[in-house]
Amino acid sequence: MARQEHAQRLRKAAPIDLQWRYALDVYARPGVAPACLLLQDRLGVDVTVLLHLAYAASTRGNPADEDRLAAADATVRSWRDSVIAPLRAARRAILRDDPATSSLRDRVKDAELQAERHALALLGESLASADPVAAPSQTVSVRCVGAYYARQNGHDPALLDAPEIAAAIGLLERTLP
Repeated sequence: MARQEHAQRLRKAAPIDLQWRYALDVYARPGVAPACLLLQDRLGVDVTVLLHLAYAASTRGNPADEDRLAAADATVRSWRDSVIAPLRAARRAILRDDPATSSLRDRVKDAELQAERHALALLGESLASADPVAAPSQTVSVRCVGAYYARQNGHDPALLDAPEIAAAIGLLERTLP
């Protein structure tokens, strides 16, 4: 019985680990991190949700429609608001170049990254139990994700056409598999 439970846990963990590796790989590509952070800071985009939707679209054919986006956001909203956002705020409040606090800043940054990994695992649980819906060749519309978060955060939708934001969206739409 214990062997069967272990096998079940491994089957559930494998897609989550693959999704984490995907997120790290994509985020490390040229220009992706600054583009994601710009959309996060200016529109309130949850980058973890964006990367999850891109992974689901490219590997399982799950289109990132408004319903899936809203469901993904709802899945991590409480965790994001109560854990990730405070860690991010704390990290940003700690001076980057202060030798007296650099170790503390690094630990807070590591905690923030682990909290984001947990959010991705929460999102990945829905993939572990769902069947693929199409051939894994779908892409995510970063503009739609940006528009969703702009609306959710009370931003003017015209902000999506600001040159800096439009460029970030374009780069991500060309880069995300």
